Order: sequence, then C-alpha cells, then structure tokens
Amino acid sequence: MKTITKISTQKKQGRYNVDLNGHFAFGIAESVLVKYGLAKGRELDDETIQRIKYDDEIAKALHVAVNYLGHTLRTVHQVQKKLHDNDVDVTIQDQVIAKLKEQSYLDDLNYAKHYVATKKHIAPKGPLVVAQELKQAGVTEDEIDIALRDYTYEEQLAIAEKLGAKFAKNYQRQSSRAKQQKVIQALLNKGFSYDIAQIVIERFVDSNSNEVELDNVMREATKLWHRYRHEVPSQRKYRTKNNLYAKGYTSELIDQSIDKLMLDES
Repeated sequence: MKTITKISTQKKQGRYNVDLNGHFAFGIAESVLVKYGLAKGRELDDETIQRIKYDDEIAKALHVAVNYLGHTLRTVHQVQKKLHDNDVDVTIQDQVIAKLKEQSYLDDLNYAKHYVATKKHIAPKGPLVVAQELKQAGVTEDEIDIALRDYTYEEQLAIAEKLGAKFAKNYQRQSSRAKQQKVIQALLNKGFSYDIAQIVIERFVDSNSNEVELDNVMREATKLWHRYRHEVPSQRKYRTKNNLYAKGYTSELIDQSIDKLMLDES
C-alpha cells in the first residue's frame, strides 16, 4: 500500500499532482480526484492506482474532445480522428465517444440536418455535393438520406435559380450557347442535378440579345483575326471561323463578323 502525502494544483487549470510516500506519483483531472475521493493520508493499492491512472487518461481524452467540439457540431468520425491525432488509445477513444453520445455532444444525424440547413442558406450547395461532404465527414448513407429529406425540390430550384443568375453575369461577354453551357457546368459542380440545371437555363438564363451577341462575336473575332494575321488569307479565315464556332457562335454571326473585318482591311 502507498499513502497520499500531498495533493497540489498544477498550472494547468483543473489538474492536480498526487505525491505518494513523499514523491510525485501522477497527475490527475479534478473529476478523477472527486470520483475516487482522494485526500492526503489515504492509502492506495497498486490496482486502485492503475484504475485512477486509466480513468485520468479517459478524462484527458474527454477534455481534448470537448475542447474540439467547442461551439461547433462534429461527427463521431471527426472526433475520433482528433483523438487519434492526439495519440489517444483506441479503447479510450471508444469510451470517450460513448460518453459524448450519452451526453448528446455527438449525434451524426443532428449534425447532418444542421449541415443541410446551413448549405441551403450559407455558401449554398446542391444535394449531391452536400451528400458527398457529409460522407467524407463520416455520416452514414441512411443518415444522409434522412437529412436530405429536408432539402426539397422547390428549395433546390430556388437556390439554383439565384446561383444561375449570378453565374450568368460572369459569362455575359461570351456567346449565348457558351454562357448556358458554363452555367450548367457551374451548377453541376455545386451539386445540383442536370435536370435542375436545365430548368434554370430554360426559365431564368436568357439568351443574349442580337446586339450583345454581335458585340461579343466581333470582340472575339477581332482578337483571332489579329492572332492569325501572318497566315495566308484562306487559312486565316478558316482558323478564325473554327475558333469562333467552338466558342458557340452561329455560322451567320461568324460570317458577318469576318466579312466586316475583311472589309475594314480592304
């Protein structure tokens, strides 16, 4: 048996040093100190000392986990990774996770529902990307499916419409076809389905007016015409037309722009 000869506070808040038989033996958390009712003069056998040390390892790991949680929701997988990065034994990880679940600090379904709600209003994303990100966070497919039930088709369409209008403004200096294709791709990258993206294009992304489309093709044609100025006339014309067609302009507009460029040079 060994006798506690001194209990003193550490610089770290909530931690204590325990001396046995006049020598430092171990440090413990306040919760462990209270659990075992440790006090000066108490005798401890080796088995009890080992239990105290083990429970303190749990207390330290729990402290790491709770600090990591802070005011932000986390998944079980994320907390496990944090504990692993702090070299916490797997057995202790399991006990800490169990305690956090019991105290409602960890709830993957609740995390998923909050995540979906956030992605509908802050940094909006479509359900496909949201599902992918939740899966990476360790949420199960069943929990993801349940959480995404709160992301209605009407909400997806409304959010995609706002994003589509924003994206379209970035592509105003491109052909109508190129603008629409890029808006569709941008919405797909954000996690919306092709059907949703197509509806947004049909309903909310207008084609350029004839005047805007002509201005755009002339701007592009002028750059290309200058780039290929050292080519023979037939090759210069061919390469300019080919590039403009790849950018989504109609043959009629392309011919019109090149005719104007040739006329200006004559």
